[in-house]
This record gives sequence, structure tokens and C-alpha cells, in this order.
Amino acid sequence: MRIQTRVDDAAVTLMVAGTLDISTVADVDRALDDARRFRRRVVLDLSKVDLIDRPTLKYLIDLMEHEIELVVCPDYVEHWIYRESSREGFES
Repeated sequence: MRIQTRVDDAAVTLMVAGTLDISTVADVDRALDDARRFRRRVVLDLSKVDLIDRPTLKYLIDLMEHEIELVVCPDYVEHWIYRESSREGFES
């Protein structure tokens, strides 16, 4: 997994590439902490993500609930997030 950071006036974008799994969550957390220091909106660009596991998907859903935006998200990830978010709403 690789994370590149792009900062502009409006936001800090973290571009994630490769495999996102539970072993990479700590790296994403560190990158998010660094990005928040800019005091701008933080977004995740997942366009280059090849694979995601279910625990990491739940982690992404949690991030979205705490003001992190997902942009340029692969269709399969977007659909999976929608499906899991809907399911969690019914399980509560």
C-alpha cells in the first residue's frame, strides 16, 4: 500500500494505492493525523485501491461518519460501503 498527500487551498487529499487491509490501517491513521494538521478538509482518493477487506471497509465507514470524505472511489467499494452502511442501520 502507498499513500501520497496533496495539499491545496480547499483540502488535503490522501491518494491511497494498492491493497487496503487491516495491516495497513495504522499507516492510514498516521497519514490522516498528519493531514489534519493542515486544518483543512481531508479526503481519501481510493481510485488506485486494488483490494479491500471487510474490517477495513468498516473502518472506512467509521471515517466517513467522522468527517472524512471518500472521493474517486471504485464502484465495487462504493456499493459495498452503501450495502454495509444500510445493513448496520438495520442491525442497530
